[in-house]
Amino acid sequence: MLKCYNLVDGRIVRCPDGESGLIQVYSEPSDEEKSYLVEKCGIDGHTLASALDEDEISRVEFEDTHVAVIMKCPRDVGMDRRMEFRVSSVGAFLFSDRIIIVQIEDMPLFEHGRMPLRGNSIPGILLRLLHQSTRHFLQHLRIIRTISEQIEKKIEYAITNKSLVNMFALLKSLTYYESAVGANMLLMGKLRSASERIGFKEAEREFLEDISIENKQCDNLARIYAATLKNMSDARTSVASNNMAVIMKYLAIINIVFMPLTVITGLGGMSEFTMMTEGIWWPHAYSALAVFMVVIGFVTYLLVRGIGAPRNSRRR
Repeated sequence: MLKCYNLVDGRIVRCPDGESGLIQVYSEPSDEEKSYLVEKCGIDGHTLASALDEDEISRVEFEDTHVAVIMKCPRDVGMDRRMEFRVSSVGAFLFSDRIIIVQIEDMPLFEHGRMPLRGNSIPGILLRLLHQSTRHFLQHLRIIRTISEQIEKKIEYAITNKSLVNMFALLKSLTYYESAVGANMLLMGKLRSASERIGFKEAEREFLEDISIENKQCDNLARIYAATLKNMSDARTSVASNNMAVIMKYLAIINIVFMPLTVITGLGGMSEFTMMTEGIWWPHAYSALAVFMVVIGFVTYLLVRGIGAPRNSRRR
């Protein structure tokens, strides 16, 4: 699917359907579109496949007619049961008269409706892509932090694996994000080294430096959140296991309390009990049996509670 955009007063504006523009975005390109990009535009087939491969690393390549850049961008958040945050690759091909962007799915690449950003040339559009990707990563990291705090509150009383699975999914997502942000950091270093060859202006070099600082902050946050989740995962797993152990303890106490009562009830239901209480009016006999069962259950509960209490508490 092809979408075209133009720069109007520093803003990126969508072109009418069928009209070509300075920015050409191919989302989920068809076989015909791939053939056009390779045969007509001169884009290398391997590089085009790399732009559609989510596991491809960020890099920059210089061809005869264009500059090819592969960068990492976060995908839209899928708030399903596992709450996974995934990363995708985006290819940007800088020609003298246009920039072609290829992505595996239709994702928002630019900030619409905001104040004009620096970077109003073809190389500057590449910087806008990097800026939007970095801000998108930061937004997702804030979401991950919020979800992690919510899971931490739930897991304190959780006895199922749902919260633990969500926590491990976040840790897996942070691993992807940490790798992607680090790859973009290396890409920005290469872009700074080849800024004159690419054609960055002085203001665009400053813009690239600002993006690098934000990306560095994003990388630090990803590392901190990943380390925090990794260090706390064992403790939170132990909390969930301890919650289950406490519930099983209460169930065991209930079973132990009712075990002798079951025996007494069985004996009371036999004909021998009627023979033993033949001279007693039956309401009195069965009332005495009920009181006796309550006393036996209470005594059993006290014994079990005393055995299960810590030594220090019993000394006190």
